[in-house]
Amino acid sequence: MSVSSSAVDESICSTTWPKFHGYHQYSLKISSSLKASLPRKLKWKNSPAKPTEAYKPVLIEQIANIVTHGSCILPAVCATWLLIQRASTPTQYWAGLIYGIALVFLFTVSAAFHTTCCLCNSSKYLQIRDVLHRGDRAMIYIFIASSYFPWLSLVPNLNVTAETTNKSASSLLPMLLSWCGVNSLVAADLRWLVWFLAAMGILYQQIFHEKYKWLETLIYVLIGLLPSLPFVHGDEFQGVWELKIGGACYIIGLIFFKADGRIPLAHAIWHIHVALGASIHYYAVFSYLIG
Repeated sequence: MSVSSSAVDESICSTTWPKFHGYHQYSLKISSSLKASLPRKLKWKNSPAKPTEAYKPVLIEQIANIVTHGSCILPAVCATWLLIQRASTPTQYWAGLIYGIALVFLFTVSAAFHTTCCLCNSSKYLQIRDVLHRGDRAMIYIFIASSYFPWLSLVPNLNVTAETTNKSASSLLPMLLSWCGVNSLVAADLRWLVWFLAAMGILYQQIFHEKYKWLETLIYVLIGLLPSLPFVHGDEFQGVWELKIGGACYIIGLIFFKADGRIPLAHAIWHIHVALGASIHYYAVFSYLIG
């Protein structure tokens, strides 16, 4: 009995061992080829781009750029649905819907652009990357305007307060608007002024794409800050501190937005600041304006 069992064991070993040995050799070959394809030293950034050219991120930066905004798409969709469900008036519904759609598209277009840059980096996809890049920049202006929209639509007397403040000599807004040739009638309702400024920003960005980068960044800051000057200097309404803290996240993030090639993963860090600022502003809209 033991002799036959031993013979069976030897027979199994003789037939299975070559297979296992072959699998082992094959896995070693794959492992060695993967090690050979990976860089010996991980590269975290490329050199800064020229003034009129876009920065070309390394692979780890591309992955970080995709993850930091791609992971925000589903939460943004859920957040938009919650705003719509919470709305109790048509004005709240449309303010929440416009804000939520802009929030979703901000993260979606950004993730789509960076995914295309990572997976489709050959010259035949150049036009697609350019369209998505321009769309990514345009969404910043749209998101700025849509972030103001719920506050200027739903906070009682906010536009009246802003208009009253505009009449004071200490306000910079009417002076700057007059320099730009904007009629005071347009400035009377900031809801539409922010969309006008966003449209002008998008027009400028499409004409001078990647040509005057610091000027483009300055325009982001001006469009983001100018409409807030009449009312965020005080604390007359709930949520003003969330507006200020969220705005501070965006402003700090701009440091990294302009640091590609100087700070590793700079653009991904900018993405994190955008997500954090958007989360704080969303919390304020959800808590104080909708419902």
